[in-house]
Amino acid sequence: MTILIDNFSIGVGEWIEITPSFCFTVDVVDDTYSIVTSGTYFIHDGQDVSTTHSGITNGYKCYYCPVSLTSSGTIDLIIHAENTSSEVVEQTFHLLYGYHCAFDEIADWGPKKEVITTIESTNLVICPNTEGETFYFETKDLESYNLGATIVSVESVNLGATIYPQNTFFFYGRTYTVTVSGVKDFAGNEMAPYVFSFTIEDPTL
Repeated sequence: MTILIDNFSIGVGEWIEITPSFCFTVDVVDDTYSIVTSGTYFIHDGQDVSTTHSGITNGYKCYYCPVSLTSSGTIDLIIHAENTSSEVVEQTFHLLYGYHCAFDEIADWGPKKEVITTIESTNLVICPNTEGETFYFETKDLESYNLGATIVSVESVNLGATIYPQNTFFFYGRTYTVTVSGVKDFAGNEMAPYVFSFTIEDPTL
């Protein structure tokens, strides 16, 4: 056999999004005989499908642009190739059909922690096997934020401020300091920064 089928558009371990302009492509070459375009085409789930060709060195790049790929399980895609010596070669590609899944779980693992996750995939081409891989990511560390304040009128002149922490992750027995600054009266006089501290008590003690 002198026909070579190579460079299928989806490599091992890759995924691709199906769009209206998407096409499967594969190179069919022969350095001894000419490739016959009328006998070189894709077969999708047992049906011959419209295949276009673009000339490359010693052969053609073949294109199959499906209108849709509604399926379940796997897609069986075959490239059937012929040359002027009446040689015929077919190669089958088993493609998994579905969605590219992204991890989108809302969970609180705490700050600066390693979170381990695993992935498992099954290869159905030629020699079926299952491969697994484990990796981890590190959660973000705690950051310091300026706390927002809501001004609530107590009397016609005196005002009170309510502070809403942006983080509820506090530790028992630790002392925290709050600084109130930037307070001005109507005349533009600015109050000196007011600093106070408090300690979180352990309710179990």
